[in-house]
Amino acid sequence: MIRKVIDYIHTYDAGIFPEDLEKAQIINLGSNENPFPLPRNVVEAICRSAENVNRYPNPKYEKLKERIAEYCGVNRKNISIGNGASDVLENACKISLEPLDKVVMKVPTYSMYIFLGMLRDADVFFVKSYEDLVEESKNSKLTFICSPNNPTGETFPKKVFEEIMESTNGIVVVDEAYYEFCKETFLDYINDYKNLIIVRSFSKFFGLAGLRIGYAVASKKVIEALEKVRLPFNVNSLGVEAAMEALKSIEYFERVRDYIVRERERLIKEINKISGFKAFESKANFILVKAWKNVSEELAKKGIIVRDVSDVVGLEGNYLRITVGKREENDALIKELRCMGNLNEGRK
Repeated sequence: MIRKVIDYIHTYDAGIFPEDLEKAQIINLGSNENPFPLPRNVVEAICRSAENVNRYPNPKYEKLKERIAEYCGVNRKNISIGNGASDVLENACKISLEPLDKVVMKVPTYSMYIFLGMLRDADVFFVKSYEDLVEESKNSKLTFICSPNNPTGETFPKKVFEEIMESTNGIVVVDEAYYEFCKETFLDYINDYKNLIIVRSFSKFFGLAGLRIGYAVASKKVIEALEKVRLPFNVNSLGVEAAMEALKSIEYFERVRDYIVRERERLIKEINKISGFKAFESKANFILVKAWKNVSEELAKKGIIVRDVSDVVGLEGNYLRITVGKREENDALIKELRCMGNLNEGRK
């Protein structure tokens, strides 16, 4: 197994981080994070809980599950907690996959699904159309759906989802890490389909990326399985307190969300005015942009970090994924892209 990992699985590339650049000022638009600070009550909760980090958190996380269940409108027994959404996704693989089992996904999508499937020795299968996804899911042990999808920003059609659920006995994971930016969800289906797992995150909308909190919503039977395979104490006490406090501040985060959505639409409009760049519609807090050449390194030299996703399976050409930042950050990006667009005009 060690040899297989070394030979066939590449280390997950999280992109460029601010400390990787020797710049006094950095604009980080590469990791789909919330650019705004946490409300004071959340920061204070983190500080209070720091006094007790010499003790383990209660590994059942009952209080946090209750708060999340209330937020989602489900029973506490329908919730499993993870160390970020990636931990929950891995646990979903643990309960559903054995070597050579079939995993299906429509590409382009989140590369972590491929990585996690390969770690379970699964047969990872890519399709490029919804029709093929429905067909291949029929005999799949695990189907991944990302809605809104990373990196394209599009939501998954409910009709296609229903066709998949009606035709497969395998586990279907719907990754809704960016749900709050569009409010379109498949959560209402968990009582209809016992093989459905909804995965969400506190990293994006709630701005707790550094504390790693994710959760699953599913039938009680599936949750029991997820709870059995997750590691004890998999969520730290700071994250637990921060998440519970964040759920008390929904109005603050909704105001931030509304700002980000307005900036997203403005950013798409302005980028599409620039020669050599095409920004696609998005329902997340990021946008996918096709570029006339790979400009991520040039932007990094200017202190602007975006994510180069040209090597994502299913994309052909030069593509950037750009997180929607604050207005002044987005303006700085637009300014640099305009300079690059002028160069594109000059070469015609």
